[in-house]
Amino acid sequence: MSKECEIIRDLLPLYAEGMTSEASNEFIEEHLKNCPECTELLKDMREVPQPEPLKEESELPLKMLSKTYRRKNRSLAVLIASIAASVLISLYAWLSAPRYLDYSSAVESTQEISDGLQITFRDGVHHIGTSSYTDPDGMSCTDIECWTSTLDQLWHAETAEDTIIRSERIWYRSNNNDMNGDVQLYGPDAGGSKTLRRLALNFYFAVSGGLTILLGGLGLLLRRGKAGLILQKAAWIPLSWCLASVIVERGIGAATWSLIRDVSLIVILWITLSIFFLCLDQRLREKKSTLSSLR
Repeated sequence: MSKECEIIRDLLPLYAEGMTSEASNEFIEEHLKNCPECTELLKDMREVPQPEPLKEESELPLKMLSKTYRRKNRSLAVLIASIAASVLISLYAWLSAPRYLDYSSAVESTQEISDGLQITFRDGVHHIGTSSYTDPDGMSCTDIECWTSTLDQLWHAETAEDTIIRSERIWYRSNNNDMNGDVQLYGPDAGGSKTLRRLALNFYFAVSGGLTILLGGLGLLLRRGKAGLILQKAAWIPLSWCLASVIVERGIGAATWSLIRDVSLIVILWITLSIFFLCLDQRLREKKSTLSSLR
């Protein structure tokens, strides 16, 4: 090997990368025209594959960490939002709970008209409810109920306006435990009537309580398997109904005068409480798993 070949071979790596000067390029190219060995060496250099950067492998731990962090942030946001919504719904349920007024507290005066009754209400009445039906005598009847709430009083809500009820019989429902029952305001004497509270919520509460015990018990028995985990999580759903019912009704086994309102609030609160407990359960299990892996 000549000295010129040695010089050229020292320069070939730089030449292959395009890092030599114009003068060096001319010298190298002139040599390569007459030297097959150096030409073959340059060809081999250019054909050597460049190693791919390990981009995916190097970024994989970071991506996994970022994904876990985002998932925990979303879980925490849902947890906070659900408990905040539950608190707000509970406050609304308590503050807007109807306080039904008896006849003397609600009605200022009544005046009969041709086919009904005109009623003037006192200032403390904020809401009026009516329901119409046909009684066993075949006469059209209308029940009236009046109520206020803490929220109405805090908000200084407008009082109820005078109203005209057209019906063959008109009853005022006090919706309280007064043994005297309802007051008949208009129509042929019917002999007396008393409206009772609705007990449907007690049935729903009993069913939810039974499901909670059943699912929770089965979950504990099968806790070592995947089915046990699913059953334990599912037990939070009926338990949330029981808790929502207790919050809205302010106790266990309460009857209600306003079934539709109470059921609506219980359903909304049940949803937010279920989300809260399921998220909390998931976070606690993840934390327990992390602590176990560090031991």
